[in-house]
Amino acid sequence: MKNKITEQFISVGDLSIGMSDNIIPFVDTFADTSLKLFLEDGSILELEFIDSQALKYTRAETDDSRYSVICGYSANSPRKDIYFIDFVVSYGCTTSVSVILDAAQQIATIITAVLPNAEEMKIPLIQRAKSDLPLSSVNLSVTHASVGIPFGSSTKKHEETTELVGKRMVFHYSSTGVYEHIYLNKHFYTWHCIQGNEEGLADTDLCFYYKLAENLYCFIWIEKIIPTLGIVLEDLDVMRSYGKLYGYETYETGKVSNFAVGSFASLLNQTEYDLK
Repeated sequence: MKNKITEQFISVGDLSIGMSDNIIPFVDTFADTSLKLFLEDGSILELEFIDSQALKYTRAETDDSRYSVICGYSANSPRKDIYFIDFVVSYGCTTSVSVILDAAQQIATIITAVLPNAEEMKIPLIQRAKSDLPLSSVNLSVTHASVGIPFGSSTKKHEETTELVGKRMVFHYSSTGVYEHIYLNKHFYTWHCIQGNEEGLADTDLCFYYKLAENLYCFIWIEKIIPTLGIVLEDLDVMRSYGKLYGYETYETGKVSNFAVGSFASLLNQTEYDLK
């Protein structure tokens, strides 16, 4: 008997099929407005929304170092005063930026991911482990910001949380796309495709959890087999998730795939873990 399974890890482009049926409508709240975000590290992001689909993105590290580009974007609002603004920095670029804006508190969490180049993708997992490199080749950063005024010692943040740890949930992205999440601990979770293009596959990947409001969480993960970034806002009050998946469209570097996802969720059970 050969030790072989027929299920395959598919590209992010192929993964997009059947994952967006349950998204919520995009909003045009920001058209003809602008946001100035003061990051915790001292840099500044400016988002000038040209209309409901295009924005001008400017990042200023110092007064003399500024980078600007026009990007397409999407925005939705899973709860009152909470917005998820998402874009890829430019066509052909591998940098994704997602802004979770808390309009009531005038703060934001900014999630930036850079996909690996061809050489980075070729580093085998055993070499990554040996070299003490992250197993996923996706470069991820999460930064906190204040809106309109410089970030200070009293500025609030969306804090990391362990409130999802121990939960086991099923997410229905469509009638043909169903995934299970098991939140193992504060750094790792297991996903399992129950139905869909990856049916039967499962893996354990690095993840991060942030609390946005009561029963509302931002869950971020990066995958190691196919370089993938996932971001979803999970609302346990209404048992929905909203967010996006990002990666290369094929198994090769080049064209990227960045698409919205949404799901109806159910809670299977919860296991209590000793996190000490």
